[in-house]
Amino acid sequence: MKLTYPILSDNSRSYIRMYNVLHPQEGIARPSMFIINKEGTIIWSYVGKDASDRPDMTAVIQRLQSIK
Repeated sequence: MKLTYPILSDNSRSYIRMYNVLHPQEGIARPSMFIINKEGTIIWSYVGKDASDRPDMTAVIQRLQSIK
């Protein structure tokens, strides 16, 4: 799909808190994925409940293909 996108490293946890993905007991981000359009609007998101709760990658790819 030749996608290019930035990846955020958030050592201060400011974005983790802003996006409300901080795991309350572990103090780290829950597995999260956001698709943001060119206008900066979140058009899809997934926030897992714990470290093993991750989105199905087939569904993510299908979602990306549907918004091209």
